[in-house]
Amino acid sequence: MTTQALERPLAGWLTAHTGDPGPWALKRLTGGNSNETCLLTGSDTSYVLRRPPSHVLSKSAHSVAREHRLLSALAPTAVRVPKPVALCEDTGVPLAPFLVMEHVGNAVSITDTMPYPQIETVADEVVDALAAVHTLDWRAAGLEGFGRPENFLDRQVERWYRQWEGIARRPLSAMPKIATWLDANKPQPSAPALLHGDFHLDNCLFDAHEPRLKAVIDWEMATIGDPLLDLGLLLALWGGRGSAMPAVQGVSRAPGAPPREHLLQRYEQQVGRAIPQIRYYQCLALFKLAAIVEAAWSQYLTGELTSEYAAALEHDVPALLDEALDTAGLAP
Repeated sequence: MTTQALERPLAGWLTAHTGDPGPWALKRLTGGNSNETCLLTGSDTSYVLRRPPSHVLSKSAHSVAREHRLLSALAPTAVRVPKPVALCEDTGVPLAPFLVMEHVGNAVSITDTMPYPQIETVADEVVDALAAVHTLDWRAAGLEGFGRPENFLDRQVERWYRQWEGIARRPLSAMPKIATWLDANKPQPSAPALLHGDFHLDNCLFDAHEPRLKAVIDWEMATIGDPLLDLGLLLALWGGRGSAMPAVQGVSRAPGAPPREHLLQRYEQQVGRAIPQIRYYQCLALFKLAAIVEAAWSQYLTGELTSEYAAALEHDVPALLDEALDTAGLAP
């Protein structure tokens, strides 16, 4: 992708807040529905710049100030995250609002290709990183008020169903069927914990040369609530399943990849408790994901989004719902 040189006032702001004199250059790495991620290069240091996407699906989900607060709280803890550097909310500065964080060097994002043969070690590293998030003392970390943990699980089905209703441009008969099942089978919630909100292998950075997780990224959907929703998404998108979003955690469908049961047992060992209701959380995670990404499909229909990812949602959203139906035991 094209690298652009940065001039004042953006270059001046960056110099003032990082101490790097520049010259500065910016290269967009990712976009889509997540916060836009760019590689920011100074005189001898690289950073990552994060800002809301051009077509925002949810203002609260793309708050870089909120993400900056979270990364600042997590930086001194055992949770592996990129260190935040600076936050800009001055709309007089080009690209604002944005946050600047460290660029995790010598790292790769693992999707459908393994850079080394130890896939079980990769799975264990991902589970251990998630357990570290969920066992964090979030109050001691300064995250009181970061979310609304009271009745978190009670709110989930209606919240995501209403979000889907608000943007729906096609009938999805599975949505009410799954919502009814989720309401009827809701378990007792777990104690409130920090959630990543979109936790899966693709949002983890690994060392380029060994199966060691260096950082968990893309925290814009983080909150305080029932942590098993994170685990549900990780497991729901792992291993042999339907055809929805086949590239996500693609290596988990390679020969030799450990099954979901291995990941679940590893998580139970790390958090010190059994997880008897995981099927519910897998179904809820797929339901939530379908409701969120259907908004991108709606934007594709209006021409606001034109990516291959958005186009593929014509198939991927119904396929996610088919997987949710199957998880709930509702598939025909």
